[in-house]
Amino acid sequence: MTARFCLACGGRLARVREDGRARRRCRRCGWTFYGNPVPAAVGVVVRGGRVLLARRARPPYVGTWDLPGGFLEAGELPQACLAREVAEELGLRVRRARLLGFATDRYGPRGFPVLTAVYRVEVRAGRPRPADDVSEARWFPRGAVPFGAIAFPAMRRLLRRYLSGR
Repeated sequence: MTARFCLACGGRLARVREDGRARRRCRRCGWTFYGNPVPAAVGVVVRGGRVLLARRARPPYVGTWDLPGGFLEAGELPQACLAREVAEELGLRVRRARLLGFATDRYGPRGFPVLTAVYRVEVRAGRPRPADDVSEARWFPRGAVPFGAIAFPAMRRLLRRYLSGR
């Protein structure tokens, strides 16, 4: 994501080299745009030896599988984001979530950087009801997860590592 205008004063940003990196700095007030990653949270939802995946209904990567989750809202903490997204996308309520770690990726082939908090999630009883930006939800046995059809490379790697017990 490349900003063109200053978030502090609205002035136009100019390209500069700083600390060996290309950045954008406001010509008016001197504020620097660092292009920090956008925070997100996703869940590896498990039940009875199966993993729940959601089919993406919106770009990027429409039609591919993904872990349920999404971007944090302003002031929202990752675990609250996860619970909100699981409810919005699948109609399920999170019962328990344990942080597994963090993953970095780009949102789309040339998209902006994303820093994702990844949780192991148990949901309350109920069937997933796809909504929001999900066209389908399906429980996959651990040995049948379609890794080649998972949207984001970091999520593929993380899910493989989690399911292999590493």
